[in-house]
Amino acid sequence: RYDEAFKREAVALVIEQKLPYTRAAKQIGVAEETLRQWVAKSGLKQQEDSEKTDKQRLRELERENRLLRQERDILKEAVGIFSQRPK
Repeated sequence: RYDEAFKREAVALVIEQKLPYTRAAKQIGVAEETLRQWVAKSGLKQQEDSEKTDKQRLRELERENRLLRQERDILKEAVGIFSQRPK
């Protein structure tokens, strides 16, 4: 029903211009689900998705770093306590 050039332009609205599916579909006059299928078939992903993943990974690494620092500090205290000579 729609030619490939139209589909590519529609996909570009979502991927490159980062329009929400609802708005892009309304703008070009197709069903939102149709547009979602075109984007899925294109194999392209919105940049936001990878940025979100990067941000999520950064939060995970920061949390892990914080926990490791706490463990290190606890171990330092334990070494200090156990290395004291009995009075």
